[in-house]
Amino acid sequence: MTQPSPTPGWYPDPNGQGGQRYWDGQQWGLAAPTATEPAERRFTVHYGFVLLAIFSLLGTLIPGLALMSTASDPDTEGVGAGMGVLWLLWGGMWTLIWTAFAIQHTLKGRRA
Repeated sequence: MTQPSPTPGWYPDPNGQGGQRYWDGQQWGLAAPTATEPAERRFTVHYGFVLLAIFSLLGTLIPGLALMSTASDPDTEGVGAGMGVLWLLWGGMWTLIWTAFAIQHTLKGRRA
């Protein structure tokens, strides 16, 4: 005596892989998509670029402002102030670049 075939419908996956599969009365159909919870998204900052931006900012402001403070010295004839401005522009550019890298890599990490 043979067992009767189950009625058509959704059943737990007979392969034991989780989810459900459809039995049409003769053969197993495609697996139904399983409802999975999305993985918890973590906010990850790329601290290497953040540290580069901070050190760049400090390395720009401290010497740049020190050079700018020599503008009132009559012996330097404004050379110190000019160098201070150039130093602030050069260092400011690198601070912006490292900050942009930190933001870009942090956002890329969030999308992945």
